[in-house]
Amino acid sequence: MPNRQLSPYILKRILFFILFCNFSILYAQSDSLAHKSYEDLDSLYLKYRYNNPKKAKIYADKLYAKVQVTKDDKKIGEALYRKAFIAQSLNDNDNAFKYVENSLSIAKKINSDSLILKNIALKGDIFSLKGDYENAFDKYLSAKNIANSMGNINDIISINHKMGYLKKQTKDLKEAIQIFIENLELIRQQKSSDLERLEIKSLSLLTDTYQRMQDYKNAELYVNQALQKNSINKFQDLYIYNSSNKFIISFLQGKYNASINHINSLIHTILESGDRLSLTTSYLYLGKNYRELKECDSVIKYYKKIEKITSEEDFIFPEMEEVYQGLAICYSSLGNNEKSIEYQELSIKLDEKNDKINVDINNKIHEEHDVVPLRKKIASLDDYGQEQKSLATFWYSTSAILVLSLLLFFFLYRKKQQQAKKRFQELLQTIDTLEQVKTEPQSLKTTASIITDESVLEILEGLKTFEEKEYYLRQDCTLAFVAKKLKTNTSYLSNVINTYKEKSFKSYLTELRINAALIRLKNDPKLRAYTIKAIAEEFGFKRQETFSKAFKAQTKILPSHYIKSVKNQ
Repeated sequence: MPNRQLSPYILKRILFFILFCNFSILYAQSDSLAHKSYEDLDSLYLKYRYNNPKKAKIYADKLYAKVQVTKDDKKIGEALYRKAFIAQSLNDNDNAFKYVENSLSIAKKINSDSLILKNIALKGDIFSLKGDYENAFDKYLSAKNIANSMGNINDIISINHKMGYLKKQTKDLKEAIQIFIENLELIRQQKSSDLERLEIKSLSLLTDTYQRMQDYKNAELYVNQALQKNSINKFQDLYIYNSSNKFIISFLQGKYNASINHINSLIHTILESGDRLSLTTSYLYLGKNYRELKECDSVIKYYKKIEKITSEEDFIFPEMEEVYQGLAICYSSLGNNEKSIEYQELSIKLDEKNDKINVDINNKIHEEHDVVPLRKKIASLDDYGQEQKSLATFWYSTSAILVLSLLLFFFLYRKKQQQAKKRFQELLQTIDTLEQVKTEPQSLKTTASIITDESVLEILEGLKTFEEKEYYLRQDCTLAFVAKKLKTNTSYLSNVINTYKEKSFKSYLTELRINAALIRLKNDPKLRAYTIKAIAEEFGFKRQETFSKAFKAQTKILPSHYIKSVKNQ
C-alpha cells in the first residue's frame, strides 16, 4: 500500500481539534470546582496538602477565591493560611510570607488564638527552611506559649517537634533525642488516632537523630516502626522521609550498591509527589555512595544537581558544605584544580557562616526567655529618667568620679585582656608540643633501661595503648575500668601511676581529657559550635561545671574564652 502524507490543511484541523479538547477539559475542571462548596474544596485541600502540594494549591486558590466574596474574615484568614502553607511546601517563600502576614493580621483582628498560633508556627517553618534558626526559634517559642495557654495537646507536641528539630540542626543531638522521646511517650499515652501523623513524625525524627549520633541500632529500630505504621498512600511526605532514612542507614553500614538501588527506586515516587526539594537528600547520598565506590564523575553529576536545585529554589540545604567539599575533592582527583579551589573556598565560607549560626542559636536556646522585653526596659528607664530630673545637679557633681572609675575599670580590663592573650599564646605553644607528641609517640626504650620490674613495664605499655585508643574519653572510665583493661588490680595500678606519671589517677585522667579537648577545639570548627555542656560530654565529663573547672585549673582560662580566642586567631 503506498505511503500517503497528510495535507497541511488536515494537519491544521487535527492540531486545532487537540487544542480544543485540552481547553475543554481544563474549562470543565475549572467549572466543576466553581460549583463545589467551601467544605468540599477544604476537604480536597486537606486530602492533598501533604501528598501532592501542587494539586492542593489548585484547591487552596479556588477556596480563597470563593471566600473573598463572602466577606467572612474567619474563612478568609483560614484560606490565606492554606495558601501560605502550600507556598511554603513548594518553597515559594516570598508568597508564603505575604499570605501568612495577611492571615495573621486577620487572626489578630478577630482574636482567633488558633489561627494566630498556626501562622506564627508557619513563619517559624519558613525561617527554619531558609536556615534562619534564631528567628525560627523565636516564632516557635511564641507559638508554644499560645499552645500551652490553649491546652491543645496536638499543637504542643507539634511545636516541640519543631524545637527539637532546631536542636538537631545545631548539633545538640542528646537534647533533641530527649525532646522526641518525651513527645513519643506523650502521644502514646493519649491513645488517639488523631495523633497518628505526629507519632510517625516522632519516630522519623528519632531515626534521623540517632543516625547522626552513629547509633544505627536505634536508628533502624525507629525507622522500621515508622514504615510499619505508614504507607505511601497515607502520609506520602513521611513515607519519603523514612524511606530516605532507610537508604541512609544502608550507606552508613557500607552497603553502597543496595543504598543506590533503594534511592533510584524512591526518586520516581519523589518526582510524582512534586516535592523537588526532597530530591536533594537522594542526590546527596547517591554522591556519597559513588564517592565510596571511587566514581568521581557520578559524584559530580549528582552534587551539581543539588547545586542547581538549591540555586533555583532559593533553598538552604543543611549539608551544602559537604557537597562543596565533595566537589572540591573530586575535581582535584580529576585534575581540574581551578574548579577544586573554587569549591574549597565555597566550603570554607559556608563553614564559617554555619559556625556562627550554631553558636548563636544554641546560646539563645539555653537563655531564659521569661525576662522583660527590651522595649519595656527602655520605656521603664525613660520614665525613671523623667522622674529624676530634679536630681540632675547631683549627677553632674558625681560624673567626674564616674569617669575616673570607668577609666580605671578600662585600664584593669585591658591589662586583664593582655594577660589572657599572653596565656593563650603560651597555651598554643603547649598544644603544638602535645600535637607533636601525639604524632610521634614516645617509646619506652629509655624507661626500660631504668625500670627492671617487668610488671611495671607491662602496665606502662598498657597505659600507652590506653592513651592511643583514647579510652579516657569514655564517661565510665574509672580506675577499676582501666585496671580491668590492663589485667591488674586498682591498688597496683594507682601506685604505678603515682610513681611513674607523678600524679594521681584522677589528675592523670583529667589532664588527658583536657589535652584532647585543647587539640580538637583548636582544629575542629564544628566542635567549637557545640554548647559547653555538649563539649564536656564529648571529652568524658558528666557535668559542664566539672569540665569548666578542670579546664581553667589546667589552662588558666575558661573553655568559652579559649574557643573565642581560637576563632579570633
